[in-house]
Order: sequence, then structure tokens, then C-alpha cells
Amino acid sequence: MRRATLAPALVAAALLAGCGQDSTALIPQDRAQAVLDAIDQVQSACDDGDNQEAQRAVADLSAQVNELPRSVDAKLKRNARQWVAQIQQRIDRDCKAEETPTPTPTETETPTATETPTATETPTATETPTATETPTATETPAPTETPDTGGAPGPDGDGE
Repeated sequence: MRRATLAPALVAAALLAGCGQDSTALIPQDRAQAVLDAIDQVQSACDDGDNQEAQRAVADLSAQVNELPRSVDAKLKRNARQWVAQIQQRIDRDCKAEETPTPTPTETETPTATETPTATETPTATETPTATETPTATETPAPTETPDTGGAPGPDGDGE
């Protein structure tokens, strides 16, 4: 419920409370304070956007008005009841949580594709053959002649 809806009611209730001391046809001071407290509860629940709590507070306010003493002017009671009924009828409309606006989506720039470089083939190392050691030629010693010392017969058969 908006503050503008309850503000006139608060002023009226405050005036009634102040006047109650002088005339028995008006709301007595203690009852007027209970009505003001109930109005504050309705306002607080509406400010919080708590519709169910506001409904309970209006029911309490209605009970406060209905329990006014018989000495209170009948026209004043009727006006108070009509005022509570009007609050009751408007509570669903006026007592809603403030809706937070839905954020408008903003365009996000689509990133352009970056060309991925093509992988180039890395040449593989070719195995280098290991050098085979070439054997060094060694000279074969020439046969040496042994001198004949007379032991065996020679080719002509004579021993020399």
C-alpha cells in the first residue's frame, strides 16, 4: 500500500485521538493509539512487500475499529469501517513488492575467428651411418732363411 493511501487515514486517526479526550462520542485516547499502531503495521508490511502480513495487520485494524466502545459516534464508526474496507479492497493492488526491472540484454560483439597457423612438418633427422674403421694393413714379414748347419742331407744327397 502506498504512503499516499494511508497518509490521510493517519491524519484522521490522529485528529480523532486528540479529540477523544473532550468528547465521549470520539475514539478514546488509548483506543486511538491502538488504531494508529495497527495502521503502522499495515504500512510497514506494505513497505516490505509482504502481502500476507499486510492482510493480517488489516484484520487487526478491522478488529480495533469493531471493538470501539458504544459511546463512540455511530457515524464515526461507520466511516472508520468503510475506510478499513477500502484498505482491504486495495491491499492486493497497492501492497506489492517493488518489481526490479529485468535487465535488457546488451549485444555482445562476437569475436572474429583468428586463423590458426597450419603446422609445418619438421624434418626428421636422418641417421648418419657410423664410420666403420678400416683395418690398417700390416706387412707380413718375409720368410727368413735359416742357414744349414749340416744336419740334414741337402738336395743332392750329400749332406752339404
